[in-house]
Amino acid sequence: MATNTVILFTSDNGHFAGEHGFFGKWFMHEESLRVPMLLYDPRAPAGQYGQRSDAMTLNIDFAPTILELAGLPVPATMQGRSLLPLLRDPRESWRNEFFYEHLYEHGPKPPLHIEPCEGVRTRDWKYFVWLNQSGPTREELYDLRADPLETKNLAAEPAAAANLEELRRRHADLAQRAR
Repeated sequence: MATNTVILFTSDNGHFAGEHGFFGKWFMHEESLRVPMLLYDPRAPAGQYGQRSDAMTLNIDFAPTILELAGLPVPATMQGRSLLPLLRDPRESWRNEFFYEHLYEHGPKPPLHIEPCEGVRTRDWKYFVWLNQSGPTREELYDLRADPLETKNLAAEPAAAANLEELRRRHADLAQRAR
């Protein structure tokens, strides 16, 4: 079994413990968004063990990966991509962005109310919008290179206006395709 058993370890997404004033795991901030994954394939060449990739992978990539590892076809209707190319080369060109949505409203008011939101995450930027809100705090924009902890919302900053407009357009396009 040791030479023919693939081990894939993952878990649920992260959980806020007061970061950004939240508790739970519902929103697009990195603390809640990230999912760990380790994959061991004893059939891989020894030189490929211990590799890391900074590719933007998603949990929708798990099922195609498992199917391909099992030698089964991946249905064309399935979302996601097999991660096996990243096992061969961790620098493999991968996705540059993804669409995020949390549309389910929990409870009518605090402390149980969870606002619906959508957004776009790129390598360097994150944009999200609170769908039922209005005003200047409706949108959030973060420069992830300069502010990886997402402490400075740039949505109202004139210097970030071009990035805000571009991510608004990307969000509208991706949201339209998701519907």
